[in-house]
Amino acid sequence: MNIMISINRDYMKYACIMLMSLKEHHKDILLSVYILHNELTDEDFQQMDEIIGSEGIELIPVFIPAGTAKDFQIGDWPEVNAYRLLATDLFGGTLDRILHLDVDILITGDISELYNTPFEDNYLIGCEDFLSEADRRQKCREVARDDNTVFFNAGVLLFNIPKLLADGFCYAVYADILKRYPNIKIEYPDQDMLNLLFCDKTKYMNRTKYNYSPLYYSMNDTEYAYNSLEELKKNCSIVHMISGTKPWTNVSKTVVDDLWWEYAMRTPFYLDMKVGHVETMLRREQKISELIYGKIQGISQNANAEQLLTEAEGTLYKMLEQEFMILDRLGKFV
Repeated sequence: MNIMISINRDYMKYACIMLMSLKEHHKDILLSVYILHNELTDEDFQQMDEIIGSEGIELIPVFIPAGTAKDFQIGDWPEVNAYRLLATDLFGGTLDRILHLDVDILITGDISELYNTPFEDNYLIGCEDFLSEADRRQKCREVARDDNTVFFNAGVLLFNIPKLLADGFCYAVYADILKRYPNIKIEYPDQDMLNLLFCDKTKYMNRTKYNYSPLYYSMNDTEYAYNSLEELKKNCSIVHMISGTKPWTNVSKTVVDDLWWEYAMRTPFYLDMKVGHVETMLRREQKISELIYGKIQGISQNANAEQLLTEAEGTLYKMLEQEFMILDRLGKFV
């Protein structure tokens, strides 16, 4: 199984955790992991190899000179995020397919079915993005100029290398399109470019199985949300911890957090990550507390004021995930 990841040194620790989970669910499959980077050293790769273990998995460094993908270094997005656009340039003529995985992912089951799915003349295989119906249509209007197109998430994406190569799709083509059509609205640089070109030539897989986001489903599609780790493990193979669900930064727990930290404990990065996480939670708690007390002080005199104040005081001692609910409720009386 050919896997591609793109990382800098800051994300090396998260890559180790993702790759450990990948390896543990594919013990009978040889994993060739191509690590695209522009700053890792031989010592870094030796450390990764020691953490993950070399049996059944081969880490293959692929050095990308800084500036190679500078066209897609837009806004706060680092250049390394766009390295997946180099798939044809790097692997054309040598690999038939390669699966790109973001490293804010935890593998919770077998992904062989995804990896071996026939392309059926499609350029890519992926999953629909984490967008509501309204947001998806808006995104498709902006990027693909088509209300009915399905917009995919590039965090889990299988590349049909021979077809991309045969039809001339490589990094230079993507960069040229970006330069020639400056009015294209690019928010997520590489993901938007791939959607612009291939959203109607992508085979879509079940995102609750192969690209599940705890945050998205708990807020939008509660019917499809996994309510326990046992349920998730039974039905899901890839958890994608986007945005506010990254275990090392989020202040509220998701169903997969404890499992992610179990893997983290097996790395030398665990203590620093845990300290950083606690510091993040404390800063967030202080900020939210200040906001809540500000709202409380602004409550008008009315029949519900005493009850509201009592509820707010008690809730300050509860889990932080309730904080925005309190703010919203208090805000209605200010």
